[in-house]
Amino acid sequence: MRSPIRVYTLSYLISGRFASSEAFLTWVNNPNKQTLDLTDAHITALDPQAKLQSVAQPMVTVPKGQIVAIGITTPGEDALLSLPSRAELAVLYTPRYVIQGYLHPSGDMLLSNLLNVMGGAFIPVTHVQLHALVPTREVSGDTARLMMVNRAFVDCYHPRL
Repeated sequence: MRSPIRVYTLSYLISGRFASSEAFLTWVNNPNKQTLDLTDAHITALDPQAKLQSVAQPMVTVPKGQIVAIGITTPGEDALLSLPSRAELAVLYTPRYVIQGYLHPSGDMLLSNLLNVMGGAFIPVTHVQLHALVPTREVSGDTARLMMVNRAFVDCYHPRL
């Protein structure tokens, strides 16, 4: 996969390209890989009053523990095929963003049990709309076909009725 992705942290939006021979869902939850490298990267400060607005770099390394979410506009079909076919519309709340999209519980699992059962640091959400909770440059209304959300930043979530 060599896709354009958007990495959301609490302070920055980092866009660029990610390259890996592994399926993205497998790679991002690999505990042996602690960083994410982006090529052709653009770093944007989210605080609208920040003096640093945007910086371009040929390569940027982001510690995975700092990542709130990773948005993939055009994921490879292998990434989407590895998700359970059942989808439930949900709203996830993080310290800076509200994320609305489809979670994919297995079988007849209750949506409330998803974080108890699903392994890995990042959970997949499909057909996502991301909204900023605080004044933020650049991201309000962002969309992604697939977004990997770091469970450590999920304050709460619920089905969207």
